[in-house]
Amino acid sequence: MKIKTEREHNKNTLLAEGDYKSTKEIFERLARLRPDAKLLATLDENKEIKYHTSTQILQDIEKIGNAFLKLGFKDKHISIIADNSYEYFITDMAIVGGVGIVTPIDRDAPEDLLISLLNKCEANIVVCSSFEIKKLENAKKECEKLEQIITIDRKIENYLFLQDLMQNETLENNVYKNTEIDLDKTCALLFTSGTTGPNKLVELCQRNMVANIINCIDCIKGPNDETNTSMSVLPMHHATEINTHILPRVSCGRLTYINDGMKTMMQNIKIFKPYVITIVPMIANMFYKTIWQMAKKHGKDEKLKKGIKLCKLLRKFKIDITHKLMKDVFEPFGGNLNQIVCGGAALNPEVVKGLNDLGISIINGYGITECGPLVSMNTNTVKDPKSIGQACPKLQTKILNPDENGIGELCIKGASVAKRYYKDEEATKKSFDKDGYFHTGDSASIINETIFLAGRKKNTIVLENGKNVYVEEIENEICNLMDYVKEVVVYGAEIENSSKTQSAICAGIYIDPENKPTNEKIKEDFLQLNKTLSTYKRIGYVLVVDTEYAKTSTRKIRRDLAEQRHNKTNGIII
Repeated sequence: MKIKTEREHNKNTLLAEGDYKSTKEIFERLARLRPDAKLLATLDENKEIKYHTSTQILQDIEKIGNAFLKLGFKDKHISIIADNSYEYFITDMAIVGGVGIVTPIDRDAPEDLLISLLNKCEANIVVCSSFEIKKLENAKKECEKLEQIITIDRKIENYLFLQDLMQNETLENNVYKNTEIDLDKTCALLFTSGTTGPNKLVELCQRNMVANIINCIDCIKGPNDETNTSMSVLPMHHATEINTHILPRVSCGRLTYINDGMKTMMQNIKIFKPYVITIVPMIANMFYKTIWQMAKKHGKDEKLKKGIKLCKLLRKFKIDITHKLMKDVFEPFGGNLNQIVCGGAALNPEVVKGLNDLGISIINGYGITECGPLVSMNTNTVKDPKSIGQACPKLQTKILNPDENGIGELCIKGASVAKRYYKDEEATKKSFDKDGYFHTGDSASIINETIFLAGRKKNTIVLENGKNVYVEEIENEICNLMDYVKEVVVYGAEIENSSKTQSAICAGIYIDPENKPTNEKIKEDFLQLNKTLSTYKRIGYVLVVDTEYAKTSTRKIRRDLAEQRHNKTNGIII
């Protein structure tokens, strides 16, 4: 059976009236055409699944919208700092759908960074989890524009409580529903990930957001039945989770389970039993590693290998019994997991092939906040894990200043692409050109309309001879060849070699404490790796760090902080 795109599934139903024009229209159309559809689900305090229908979701969004307008929040800047929840999502949707401008902020941001982010987005109101109150009380003293704090999960004295605001709304005078939306007016300010430096604020309007949803509908594939459920895991403050995962699924009438955080992911996935999950490659690697560790622990690794061979053979004859034959493998993931959508970092080809052999396909998505964020999607990753697929049909691409290998900066143009950074003319001029293209900062090549990422432009090491070293390519090779390496960062720096200071390509590695090799073994492995690399790409120095590298909330290594840990004398000369 051919797996179709969501547009193909919905062209005569939810999309029969045409593409959506605003996020508000999505919820209104769904409540009208499929009033009882279960679109979102959460767990109650007894770990029972609680479903939210399209009718309820629309009413709850309108209740929050009306309450906020009555409080005078029209056109205000409203930040959300909270755990993932149903309330988080509908609050975000109420704000962008006619109240003001939303800015989701990482709930794990330390106090000094939180103050900086709140001032940068000029937050007037904060909707937050109760555990953030103390941090925000201190922040309020240094944030001149911060007027009001609302708790999202628990009632606290002297603060407004979101549930109270919703319960007090009857929708008899539904001002929010009748509020017209300017599709080109900024409705969201989203912080960039900050993996290589200070966070910038991206301005998005309704036209950008809905164009991104349409891009997703044109690319995302899956079965057209009730088995097509997903689980939301990544933090909602990240552009990917709401804009590219939950919203597009809701717009197609698909059910999404909302998990409250990374810590409860493996516990709750058994309850939700999703068909698809959106995660970062680091978690996909962990899934794959856990499967084989458990098989070996219980003496079933040889049986698993034989099962994989049998399933691969049967799939050639269009017979798929993988989930039935390897029930024990899928049980920790709910038993129904068929797809993993990954983004944010390079995929490990071994993991892609390994999970595919186990009956779980990995879809490689590429996005960047400034583009809405989805740019492209590779639905058949197993054929070429290095490809990020073709750009969404309504986006235009170009490669700026390609080198002799066709590698240059990837630039994107389309309705989902933001127009500017908030109050940052210098950064805007640098990244958004006069022809409407956004310069992603990622080095890539395009072959037969298929995009291949080489690495982040900022991370590229430019040698004296003009050669470019794309560090992500080498990092991937290190992880593939050395299973004891849990984290790696490749960078250029000075080292001490025989009392002389010289430049070298360095690899900082964090090693699995339970699988720690000798320095001699590490050196031997890197010498073997270097034999497979062009001379100018070879690693000259390895620094073994004793603790994990600092990461963003989506588990991407903070390169700016990682490189600060360089020590030019304590490493291994290769």
